[in-house]
Amino acid sequence: MSWEAAGAIGEIVGAAAVVVSLVYLASQIRTQNREARAASVHQVMHEYAEAISRLHDPEMAEIWVRAHEDFDSLSPPQRLRFIIYLMVAVRSFEDAYFQWREGRLEDDVWRALLAPLRDVKSTEAFGRFWELRRHQVRPEFADYLDGLEDGEYSF
Repeated sequence: MSWEAAGAIGEIVGAAAVVVSLVYLASQIRTQNREARAASVHQVMHEYAEAISRLHDPEMAEIWVRAHEDFDSLSPPQRLRFIIYLMVAVRSFEDAYFQWREGRLEDDVWRALLAPLRDVKSTEAFGRFWELRRHQVRPEFADYLDGLEDGEYSF
């Protein structure tokens, strides 16, 4: 075998190794992207569950119901707790929105999260909260939320 033939074989083996490496790298990137999306869904759902679970506290549940029946009947400390609660919840939706916008959250997951947000957004209590705290979220999300169609809230 001549040096030229050996060199040609070496080039073919090298090219094949590059192709195999690229296929492996593409596979790893796809796997990593799937895992990143799954982690985003887990994080968003965890934040949402944490926000909702605060309503298991009887006092917070009472504040929630009273706020939706007559926001002005809340005492200043109750109003503060209600506003803080909604701010935490809105922040979790804001995070989910940006995860969705960046492609880390599937459309069907985002649409499922929008249903309770649209329902609560339709209430007078949320409107009062939003007047007070809209400026504390990113403008892009605030505009998105403003343009979101209201749902139908009920207990």
